[in-house]
Amino acid sequence: MTEAKKEKEKKVKVPILTQIQNELKAPKNQWNDFGHYKYRNAEDIESALKPLLAKYGAQLTFDEEYREVGGRIYAVEIATYKDSEQEVTVKGWAREAEHKKSMDESQISGSTSSYAIKYALGKLFLIDDTKDADSQKPETAQKSKKKPTKSELITVAKERRAQYGGGKELVTDIVGLEMDGDMQARTFLNGWCAKNPKNQALYTFIKKNNLATHGMKVGA
Repeated sequence: MTEAKKEKEKKVKVPILTQIQNELKAPKNQWNDFGHYKYRNAEDIESALKPLLAKYGAQLTFDEEYREVGGRIYAVEIATYKDSEQEVTVKGWAREAEHKKSMDESQISGSTSSYAIKYALGKLFLIDDTKDADSQKPETAQKSKKKPTKSELITVAKERRAQYGGGKELVTDIVGLEMDGDMQARTFLNGWCAKNPKNQALYTFIKKNNLATHGMKVGA
């Protein structure tokens, strides 16, 4: 046996999952003007993962279930990772809030599910989240970004638009429709708020500050 062959056999093969864990970069690049904090969400992690999964020919799937423990409802996201070497399954748990201001039951469920996915991904890919409490702002973010005034936030809220009813409509108009009893608007806002914490924060800000416009016809 040649020396080169012996040296090659001595090398430790690094598992594909370990390589993905080492290469994955999912920084907290999003800033919430209404909550005043930087954060990463499940969608950010998934976006960073997609090219790595393709690179190594790996697969990631999710199954969802809900469990009642001690009278409280928990969302359980089951992440299954599979490559040519192994298959690994981890679970992420998140408890539904009993009540959250300006959120109905479907929004609470959607938000809870997103957190559970994030926790499952964190465990599977060893993402250090100890300094990433979604409800708190890091000191560095507080110092580096000037806090917007309330009037500035109101201006932003009044100008924000969302794809609704075949066009880009003002969110304040859609919230107004929901408050006037429009079920289509309510269904849309449930899903829209569940997609992103920034959307939920904006929705809450609009209602809290009475910015919703009533009697509007949108999406025609």
